[in-house]
Amino acid sequence: MKSISENVYARGKHGNLYVRRRIPAALRAAYPPHQEHIVRSLGTADRRFAKELARAENTRIDAEFRQKRQELNLSQASLTPKSIAKLDDEQLQAVAKFWLRQVLMTDEQRRQAGLDDDEFDELGEKLTEQRAELGRMLAQGKSLNIFPALHGFLYLCGLDFNPDLDEAKRASYAFLRTVIETLEHQLKRQRGDIVDTDKVAPAVQHPLTIIAPERAPVNPKLPTWDMAFETWRVYVDNRPKPTTIASQTPWRDLQKFAKARGVQMPGEVTPELMTAFVEDMRPRLEVSTLNERLTKIRGIYRVAVGKHVLKSNPAAGTLGVKESSAKKRKKRRLPFDVTDLQTIFGSEVFTQHKRSRGQSGEASYWIPLLMFYTGARPEELAGLALSDLVHDPKLGWSLSIVDRLSDDDVDLFDNEVPESHRRTLKNAVSVRRVPVAPRLIELGLLRYVEWLRERKATVFFPALKKDFHGKLSGSFSKFFGRYKRALGITDKRKVLYSFRHCMKDTLEAAGVPSKYLQRLLGHTTGDGHVTDGYGSDLPFNRLAMYFSRIQFAAIPARPWEPGRGSVSLKGED
Repeated sequence: MKSISENVYARGKHGNLYVRRRIPAALRAAYPPHQEHIVRSLGTADRRFAKELARAENTRIDAEFRQKRQELNLSQASLTPKSIAKLDDEQLQAVAKFWLRQVLMTDEQRRQAGLDDDEFDELGEKLTEQRAELGRMLAQGKSLNIFPALHGFLYLCGLDFNPDLDEAKRASYAFLRTVIETLEHQLKRQRGDIVDTDKVAPAVQHPLTIIAPERAPVNPKLPTWDMAFETWRVYVDNRPKPTTIASQTPWRDLQKFAKARGVQMPGEVTPELMTAFVEDMRPRLEVSTLNERLTKIRGIYRVAVGKHVLKSNPAAGTLGVKESSAKKRKKRRLPFDVTDLQTIFGSEVFTQHKRSRGQSGEASYWIPLLMFYTGARPEELAGLALSDLVHDPKLGWSLSIVDRLSDDDVDLFDNEVPESHRRTLKNAVSVRRVPVAPRLIELGLLRYVEWLRERKATVFFPALKKDFHGKLSGSFSKFFGRYKRALGITDKRKVLYSFRHCMKDTLEAAGVPSKYLQRLLGHTTGDGHVTDGYGSDLPFNRLAMYFSRIQFAAIPARPWEPGRGSVSLKGED
């Protein structure tokens, strides 16, 4: 393996990337003999994506190490097991869940390590025979035959189970059902079906901590960082991946900061530690980024407290950083000026029909133009379907910017849009209808749509693919950033979003009332949840009337033609 960065390596002729971690010496006993490292494929050879993927994989490995350490600590209890004679229903259920997870985790690790044909066939035969034998035992009511296995398992957990006959039958019957359920999951994997251990058998407490908590050498009931974060993640159904990643970053940073100061669990973090964390971030981050991260941490704690996973929110009263108005004005994004617009729209993409060499394709031409003439966000445009372009005999052409979720929600909208181009908007007020400027028609928007239909496309930009963050516009945004710098626009305050600032200035110059300006840009209007949530209280005919008053700056872009040739930029997408 060739080292690429910390814990990331490349191997093979294609340079596929892997995370490789040394197993701490204290944890070797929890792994197969002679195994000294954990190696996990990142599933890509693209180093641009590897950084985020490696972070996520390292987080999972860290969680695995913590689990193994806990298991080793608890296994010491088997040296002096506690004698018990009865298990209530809750305790039996805890034992069953722990067995299920442990067996499926071991099974998953074995399969990840790889099985040759003989091993695979042998495993299949063994699982099939066990399922048939135990199923017959269950059907005949001979559950006591499984008692030695139950007794041995509990002994390893630090419990010497010596029940009377009736209790042994009851406990054995429950345990036998769990063993059969576990075998069925393993057989599904043997058939090639996907069985996610974390979904089928989520992490549970060690039986000793429930049945004899006074004997447990550690307190696994104390919520971990992963438990608190997972509580926040599932609080919102289908929370978008970009949102999850954006919150995971500061949560992971706080975890690292706290552990360096001897604080092991999120429930042990104090307000004083949170203040120290903010001070630690100040030299490294922009003020807006720092305050945003603090807000995300505060939100994770708030949900964990509300769900009774944690007792208090140490970030609730933590102050962020205030920045002077002068610094804010200096840092804020700027609109493109007239010279910038002439430079961008007079360049080879718009006059010679050159295109990005990557996946952006025709988006190279249309997304900047659509942003300039509509003020829409890049992700809103990247996910447009052809059916979103609609015509009204009186009001002309318009674009419907709507949420498109997943196949589960297919009945809510046209089902011709592929799953690859489903995406959610920033918020509820982003759902809106935007007039199409006549200049876009002159530049060939309708011809482009017909060109796409001839190719059986149902979306504006079929070549775009979601990036690691789930963004369709990610590839194009990177291309545009390099492209505008190559054109000589190097002011870091002038970015793709500067087109939205251009539209805001244009709307203000046309005297468009504030509430209609905000509706066009997908911002809140200040008129309450009904108007902000749906925009239906602002008549579209009036919005179209105000839009018709706009005088856009003249640009030198030539009417669209299919791309021919490509722009050549170093490090293009």
